[in-house]
Amino acid sequence: MEDQRWIVMLSTCLTDFMSLGLLLAVPVLFVNLLETYRESRATTATVTSILFGVMGCSGIINGLLVQTIGPRKAGILAGLLMSGGWMLCFFSSSILYIDLLMAVPTGIGCSLISLSIIRTLSQHFKGKIRLIALSVQVSSSGIGRIVYTYILTACLESFSLHGLFLIMGALLLNCAILPILWQTNQISQDTSRITKETEKPVHIQNFCSRYGQIFTNKTFLLFVFGIAFLFVPHNGFIIVFTDIMKSREFTEENIRLAYVIHSISNVCGRLSFGFLKQIPRVSTLSLTFLFACMSAVSFSTIHLAKEFWTTAFACFIMGFEMGVTVAAVQIGALKIVGPENLPFGIGLIYSVMGVGNVVVGPIFVVQIFLNVWVSTPLNTHSRLQLSRITLGI
Repeated sequence: MEDQRWIVMLSTCLTDFMSLGLLLAVPVLFVNLLETYRESRATTATVTSILFGVMGCSGIINGLLVQTIGPRKAGILAGLLMSGGWMLCFFSSSILYIDLLMAVPTGIGCSLISLSIIRTLSQHFKGKIRLIALSVQVSSSGIGRIVYTYILTACLESFSLHGLFLIMGALLLNCAILPILWQTNQISQDTSRITKETEKPVHIQNFCSRYGQIFTNKTFLLFVFGIAFLFVPHNGFIIVFTDIMKSREFTEENIRLAYVIHSISNVCGRLSFGFLKQIPRVSTLSLTFLFACMSAVSFSTIHLAKEFWTTAFACFIMGFEMGVTVAAVQIGALKIVGPENLPFGIGLIYSVMGVGNVVVGPIFVVQIFLNVWVSTPLNTHSRLQLSRITLGI
């Protein structure tokens, strides 16, 4: 059993690396989408905002689906959905087709596969080792984001944008194979045999009762909205990251380096959270509050940075804080709602974040067009809201 759970751990990390890593690297394609389809910035930004938005908004339904058919079947379904969507984009002729064929299926698939991975790991690991396992797993997508930055660039140079869609679709097909290894442990198998006869008639009742428990948990609801306030401005920044750096007349090499610095600090933040939680009397909310304050300062002052290295340092701080927040989503939800309600809790967090992500892309594009993308109070206000909400908790 010990060997099996580490094999499962490795397969979940690889799946997370290939699926969510690619999703996080999609903003790298922003300029290429602009040049290929010659749409407006606001229209092109809908690809990434829909991608993140659909991933979030589908969280509630996907939480039920994972609980109903199991994480293995849900993971296989997600892999096929994402792979098919990217391959079909090979025939796309406008941004609308990219929205429908890539953004929507990939958003749903990433949400489904993320919830399946969380459910799988929560079944195989217990206690403090579970927190470390979740932190290591969630860092896989951050590492994937770094690697995909160079893979996407190389594919664009050699095969053009449409060829890239076909290659990434073939690569994502592996995400439909790896979940086959996600065997449940013996305890979970015994439990499923005991409850097998009574499980089907009460699916809807379980769904309503689980979400009823979550919606009456005031602490968790405050945590959900606090995390959403923290995620949405950062995702808006990532959506148009390349375009922002180009507006400052940085070279292509510097833009790529700044993105990698942001990605590396993001991975460090994800990894560090699980280990910081091992320190006695260090809570999830206190860590989130601390790094939210750091990020609020970075978002408020990044427009003052004119040189490349000062901008890169601000990106490092924001990336680290964002990594901490990503890990806090899983570990915080686990602490508040417990492992049994974890897919439902994470699904609710994704849904609330998705509502903001749907509109944040075009908003940031308009801010860039008006040359006030960080000088407005929107980002600082959103970040400071988390501090207030966390203090309230």
